[in-house]
Amino acid sequence: MSLELDKNLKYVFIKEKYFEDVLKTQGKLTTIEKNFGHKYDKKRIKVVNPKSGLVDGKFYVSYKWCEKID
Repeated sequence: MSLELDKNLKYVFIKEKYFEDVLKTQGKLTTIEKNFGHKYDKKRIKVVNPKSGLVDGKFYVSYKWCEKID
């Protein structure tokens, strides 16, 4: 796993990584988090900085929840 996002590469949001991180920090998933994960799974993100990106042009996502694509 990359420790940062590179503006020259392409990334997608991965719901499994998001769910794992939420469970680790909060202990449970809310309906809102489940719906967000399912709605934006495998959607391209726009890199904002090395630690975050935008999915759907409006929601910030952590680099931990993203995966590089070709």
